Amino acid sequence: MKTLMTASLALLMIATPAPLALADDDDGARRTSGSERAYTLTRADAVGIARAEGMTRVKEVERDDGKWELEGCTRDGREIEIDIHGASGAILELEVDEDDDDC
Repeated sequence: MKTLMTASLALLMIATPAPLALADDDDGARRTSGSERAYTLTRADAVGIARAEGMTRVKEVERDDGKWELEGCTRDGREIEIDIHGASGAILELEVDEDDDDC
């Protein structure tokens, strides 16, 4: 009887699905839940795109509403802000400040 109970318990443990583990490594890699699915670009990908657009110094990177938002400086010392689509890598907004006092 004890062997039957042990075998039944083992089968139950195997048949019961484990809770879904969600990635939360804060670099934007592929996600499995809700709004996080929008991020297929990593933080490094977003920074690479921003650098290609002229950002030489990265001051801030954050994810928000399916996009990466980056703030930094250009080579000539102007502040630059770039919003990048979290899945496609398309530039949604690019703003270069004419003043150079923040960099």
